[in-house]
Amino acid sequence: MELRDYLAALRRHWVIWVGATLVGALAGLLVFTVTPKTYEASSTVFVSVSPSIPNSASFVQQRVKSYPEIVTSEAVLAPVREELGLYASLAILRTRVTATNPPDTTQLHVTVSGPDGAEAAAIANAVADRFADVVETLETPSSGDEPVHLTVADPAVAPTSPSSPVLLYLVALGLVAGLFLGLAGAVVRSRMDTTLHSEDGVRRAWGEDAADTEFLVQPSGRARRSALTGQAAATLARRLELRAEEGPVRVVVLSPSPAEEQATRAFAEQVTQVLAGRGLDATVTGPGALSGATGDARSRIRLDVADPLSSLRFWKDVAQRRDGVVLVVESGRVDDQELREMRTILGSAGITPIAVVLVPRGAGRRRPVPSVVDGTAATPAPAPRTAEAAPATERPKQAALTGSKRS
Repeated sequence: MELRDYLAALRRHWVIWVGATLVGALAGLLVFTVTPKTYEASSTVFVSVSPSIPNSASFVQQRVKSYPEIVTSEAVLAPVREELGLYASLAILRTRVTATNPPDTTQLHVTVSGPDGAEAAAIANAVADRFADVVETLETPSSGDEPVHLTVADPAVAPTSPSSPVLLYLVALGLVAGLFLGLAGAVVRSRMDTTLHSEDGVRRAWGEDAADTEFLVQPSGRARRSALTGQAAATLARRLELRAEEGPVRVVVLSPSPAEEQATRAFAEQVTQVLAGRGLDATVTGPGALSGATGDARSRIRLDVADPLSSLRFWKDVAQRRDGVVLVVESGRVDDQELREMRTILGSAGITPIAVVLVPRGAGRRRPVPSVVDGTAATPAPAPRTAEAAPATERPKQAALTGSKRS
C-alpha cells in the first residue's frame, strides 16, 4: 500500500480510529477514577562538616553518598513506626520511603508516599529527625568529636493534591494508545475489505479487457463542482443523448448487488432529470420505479431498472431487444465478487455494458429535483406498469395494439 492508499483507508474507515481514540480517552479517565490517590511529602536534610576535618568539602560529599541507604534502614524506620503508631509493617513502610542525594550537594531529600497527605508529611519529618540522630551517632568516634552535623532544613508539609494518578497524563496516554490502535484497525479493516471504493478497484475486479469498457466515476472534492464532469449522471446522460440521435434508446440499469436496487433507481432518476433538462423525453421503468422522472413506453430514452438475479433467458432477451446495459456500482456497497459474477452473466448473454458507473456511497439515494425545461417545471407523468422483462416481451404487443388503433 502506498501513502495515498493509507490515507484513503483512514478517510474511509474514520469511524474506527476516531472511535478508538475516544474509547482510549475514556479508558484513561476511567483509570484515573478507579485508581487510588497517592500523596507525596518531602523533607530536606542538610549535612554540614566540622571545620577541624581536613578537606572537609570532599569528605562530606563522599560521606553523603552513602546516607540514602541509612534512611530506609531498620535503625531509622523501626523507631518511627513505634513513635507514630503505624499499623503498616516495616517492609511496607520501607517501600513508601525514598531518599535521594542531588549531585554535588550535601543535602538529602526524604520522600514519603501514601494515601493520606498529612500522614505522609508526619512520617517524612519523623524519618528526617530520626535519620539525623542515627547518622550523627554513627559518624561520631569514641573521642566524642562530631565530624558531621545534620539539620532538617525544610520540613515536610501535607500536600493538597495527589502526586498520582495524573489526569492529563492518563487521558493523553489513552488518546495516543487509542489513536494508534484505531489507525492500525482501520488499515487492517481496509486490507480485509473486498468492497469497491475506487476506479482502480473496479477495473481490477472487472478483470481483463477493462480498456474496452467505459468507466464513469463520480468525482469527489473540488472536482465535484465541475459543471461538465461533476456528476456521473450528467456524463451518462450525454452518452445516451448521442445514441438517441439515431433513434429511441432502451437501456437496462442495474447494480451488481441485489440489495442496491433503490440506489440504482435513484441514479436512473437523476439521469432522466438531466435528459429532461436537455429537452429529451426520458422515463424510468422497472420494479418500484420512483415518480420523480417518468414517462411512458414511447419515451425517446427509457431506462429499465433490472434485478441482477434475473435468469439468463432475461439477459439474452436484453441482448436482442435493448440497446445496452449500464452497471451502477455504489462505493463501499458492492463486492468485487459480485461485479465479476455480473460480468460473467452479461458475457454469457453476449452483452457488453455501455458503461460501469462508480458513484459515492449514498449519492444516488437523494431524490432528484424536478428539472426545468424552457423555464417551466417539468410535470412528471405517472410511471408505466413495467416489470423487468415486460418492456422487452410486450413491445411487439404494444406495437400491434397501436397499429390496430390507427387502422
